[in-house]
Amino acid sequence: MLITKLPYHHLLLALGALSSSCCLGFRAISSTRRAGYDQLKLHATISSTSWKPFVQPRFDEFANCIVGPWVARASPTEKHEVEEVMRSCGGAVQGIKELSLSLTFPSQDASEEKIYLNRADGGFVYVDDGSYSFGPEKWDLTNEAFVMTSLAFTGSQRGWLTSKLSSENGMLPQSTVLEMFRPISSVINNLAVENVEKDDSVPQIHWERIKRVRMPNPSQLWVLARAKWEQLTLHDEVSNDDDLSGTGSLMGWSFVETKKSELFSDILGNEICFCVHMMAICQESAVARSTIRCYDSTGLLKGVAFLEGHVRGGGFD
Repeated sequence: MLITKLPYHHLLLALGALSSSCCLGFRAISSTRRAGYDQLKLHATISSTSWKPFVQPRFDEFANCIVGPWVARASPTEKHEVEEVMRSCGGAVQGIKELSLSLTFPSQDASEEKIYLNRADGGFVYVDDGSYSFGPEKWDLTNEAFVMTSLAFTGSQRGWLTSKLSSENGMLPQSTVLEMFRPISSVINNLAVENVEKDDSVPQIHWERIKRVRMPNPSQLWVLARAKWEQLTLHDEVSNDDDLSGTGSLMGWSFVETKKSELFSDILGNEICFCVHMMAICQESAVARSTIRCYDSTGLLKGVAFLEGHVRGGGFD
């Protein structure tokens, strides 16, 4: 099977073909939305000593969670496969082949839009639960670039977000959220197409746990294999979501903040940077998941964070 790694300009061509209508359970996010940025603060004082060492994620654990069949909410009988990619000489798994961009951009030819995520690509950052963030290591701020995130909610549900980068504050243009589920009877029998419009503002999130990866020395260029993993716990209580269906509808936002970064202030100091947020919330459980890619003022990647939390008060007012 031929697997191709798409150049950024091919991915951007796909983004340019985005239809304004929803299909296969994803929501097209309006470029006119503006996040309530004051609601995204961590509501805690963070210092360099707040972070604790964290074991580097294992690719085999990540692959176990994401590889295999998935279905979309609107077409639960049509399976789509995430596959392992082996090294050409045999042996270890080199990466994964994500789903086709034709799922989010229907005008694309599915046979040409294979997304290969190579574990050796420094712009591809993953964690054990199957979540990942993908984007450029060096962002040319004068040109467009492509970012993509998968956020695991349960073992049977994830949100797949794609977008085109913009250096301007606010919602990213041509962003999509695709809801994906494992094709097991207890899940697909409860799926219903939900296309309810929600308020454009981002709800207040009570962030509880954050994992981040950065270079040991702020002056070092980004090399993921040499990066340092750390974890921050803001709230020890763990919610029990076992009674939930695991099929709750997801809402998503992709946006850029240009400001001093709370999460990477010990690295960047008072420097104004570009924080690329890709976030989703389950409306049933009020669980929130997000990735943040932090670029300095020249477009160099300085860190990636994975956030877990809940909507404050459990509501979407």
